[in-house]
Amino acid sequence: MATTKLGNTKQASRAINYAEKRAVEKSGLNCDVNYAKSSFKATRELYGKNDGVQAHTIIQSFKPGEVDEEKCNALGLELAQKIAPNHQVTVYTHDDKEHIHNHIVINSVNLETGKKYQSNNKQRDLIKQKNDEICRSHGLSVPEKNAEMRYTQAEHGLIKNGKKSWKDELREEIERSSSQNIDFESFQDDLGSLGIKTKKRGATVSYLHPESEKWVRAKKLGSRYELRGLENEFEKTNLRRRERADQSEWKQFESVVDVERRNQRDKETKHTVERENDTTRETAREQKSEDRRSVRKTRARDNGMEL
Repeated sequence: MATTKLGNTKQASRAINYAEKRAVEKSGLNCDVNYAKSSFKATRELYGKNDGVQAHTIIQSFKPGEVDEEKCNALGLELAQKIAPNHQVTVYTHDDKEHIHNHIVINSVNLETGKKYQSNNKQRDLIKQKNDEICRSHGLSVPEKNAEMRYTQAEHGLIKNGKKSWKDELREEIERSSSQNIDFESFQDDLGSLGIKTKKRGATVSYLHPESEKWVRAKKLGSRYELRGLENEFEKTNLRRRERADQSEWKQFESVVDVERRNQRDKETKHTVERENDTTRETAREQKSEDRRSVRKTRARDNGMEL
């Protein structure tokens, strides 16, 4: 069973750096994966589209035990060929979670047309469809019901009447917390501070809302709130933090460079002024000396008498 989580970034190089560091397998479509950052950039600059969204990302996760690292990477490359055949794409396989998964990075610009990749609802549906087709063709399980949110009949009734259930409050807090934390432990502590209890047994996550006496399993709320959905959010949060940290470091570096440049310009200006002052003083001394020689010559000619 494979699921997909989509995103985008305005800094393709940082997305590649993050995915490449932990990769146990990697491959590329329409590019050499070892030179992906430079080739992605060259294509964007060729068409004058280096601003805005630079790349689109997909996290393709597989059920534990269904694939190995090599197979996982090959399936990621197959998905890339089906959804972005004319784009440069890199596929990085990670095994640092219970489930093996791919980080797929798609360069935003089409190699043939120069148009940007459109990550709209239609394209998202296509990705899920093609991913399911690939899984079936390789004999892998497919999640037939993978709704991000699942509502009971009673909840539908409340929604119809404009009311909110405690499960909706629970969903909102889970979404907020998973978008702000980078692992399950910090996520669990965060919800705990609100009185929401969380427990994990294997890959099964359950929640207990303060207004409820019974635990509710994550799958009853929707796939977004299950362990795999949470881990996808943790990875995205971690990536965003790394990007912000990189931006902050770069700004600090630029600030230091600007100060050094200003200091250098000040030194050069000071040296220029000093040289000009030295030249002016030297010229004045030479002129004064010339005037004295002229006076001595005149006095000598007139026997020392001033006229």
